[in-house]
Amino acid sequence: MYQIPELLKFPKLFHTFSTKADGNMANSILGRVVNFDEVISNREKFLSKVGVNQNKCICMWVVHKDEIIEPDPKKIGISMKDYKKAMKVDGLITNKKNLYLFVLIADCLPIILYDLKVPALTLVHAGWRGVDLKIAKKAVIKMHEKYGSNITDIIAGIGPSVHKESFLKENPSQKSDPKWQSYLTKIGETKYQVDLIGFVKKQLEDSGVLPKNIFVSDVDTGSDERFYSHNRDKNLPVSQQGRFCCVVGML
Repeated sequence: MYQIPELLKFPKLFHTFSTKADGNMANSILGRVVNFDEVISNREKFLSKVGVNQNKCICMWVVHKDEIIEPDPKKIGISMKDYKKAMKVDGLITNKKNLYLFVLIADCLPIILYDLKVPALTLVHAGWRGVDLKIAKKAVIKMHEKYGSNITDIIAGIGPSVHKESFLKENPSQKSDPKWQSYLTKIGETKYQVDLIGFVKKQLEDSGVLPKNIFVSDVDTGSDERFYSHNRDKNLPVSQQGRFCCVVGML
């Protein structure tokens, strides 16, 4: 289990991340369905360990877009046990307490947005495409529009994810996109170092989140073998790959 240290000072915010030691948490990896009975068992054991009722969780099935919606009440609990019931979305937003948002990660950015005054909570998955679509900024704006959050009250936590030092891409399509220029560093002839975290921090600040309220985990999944990493493990057999989970809720 891992937690972002700076978020622990907010007692009404629950958040946690599984590690590789807790087992694979994903039913599908690279489009291939794995042993879901084992995945369900891993989820049950981990959630029990951290004191979360699985029947109060709702699972996302990320689609690498920028939609952010409220959880479907009919999918609470069942989406954890039947992957076909997972919500196909990259962001869930709620003002309900004792409801836990669940997403799978392996290098992409898990972004927690929390307004303790309203209260309101958003969990966002931001991979390359989500960052390009500025999903983090859109999530902040949605919290303001939907629940009346004062953006300067929003706390942002970026969990374990790939850091620029570990994320190299061969001739990325965004290399000629002006908005990416500050977040791409050419390494050698054709490879570029990609700073997803830096771009997301900029998006959060542009939306009005105060820099002092943005907390970034120092865990680089590209190099920290306590966590699954798509970038590091993509050439391994699917049976040796996996995803860890992020779980958040308001108490």
